[in-house]
Amino acid sequence: MQNDDFFHTHRVSNLLADIFDDLPGFIYFVKDTDQRYVAFNKRLLDIFDVQNGADIMGKRDEHFMPPNLFKEILKDDILVLKTGKSIINRVELVPSGNGFVDWSTTTKKPLLDHSGKVCGIVGVTRPFSQGTTSLMKNKELGDSLKTIHASFRENLPITELASSANLSLSSFLRKFKACFNMTPKQYIRHLRVQEACHKITQTTKSFAEISYECGFADQSHFSREFSRIMKEPPSSYRSRFRIQ
Repeated sequence: MQNDDFFHTHRVSNLLADIFDDLPGFIYFVKDTDQRYVAFNKRLLDIFDVQNGADIMGKRDEHFMPPNLFKEILKDDILVLKTGKSIINRVELVPSGNGFVDWSTTTKKPLLDHSGKVCGIVGVTRPFSQGTTSLMKNKELGDSLKTIHASFRENLPITELASSANLSLSSFLRKFKACFNMTPKQYIRHLRVQEACHKITQTTKSFAEISYECGFADQSHFSREFSRIMKEPPSSYRSRFRIQ
């Protein structure tokens, strides 16, 4: 990329960062081809628990995240950089600070220089509450989603959720996956893990107690699901966010 192109892109990127600071919960970032941060909004400082943007500029996610989580992010970044293809509206649990996680929708797109060559990544992670609110208002899926959020700790038959939406099982599964990019069962597991993250960091309860209270079959099942979704075991997560 020519110097003029680079400085122009960098200047525009920082202007966009200011705009995203006015949107509560939004995370905005730009990375170069080495996955180093070159622009971001202030929300990222809270996520990484740093006081100054200089602590992030030029660094990679590995400086702020546990290895397993960093590897997953790196895999996505490399995919965008190598293929030039975007990752659009991926619904996921992301850190929101102090061990808490929230539902968010992440989009990553390739940045192109004047010659059309990929020169970086621009990404936005937004709170999924907007999407959830829209879905709650959806006459077909709204009631079933309310049931899931109220009773995710219980064994919810998917057929009953489909019936409450007056949909066939296949139609319900198709519509649900179109909204969340995951099945109802996967969504329920994510809700349980989200609840577990809060209990792990905000209480001193044993993992056996937490697994029971969050609706897992047993502690072994809890550990497997937590590790798969959060990319680290519960014990490691608690040690990083232990109550002082």
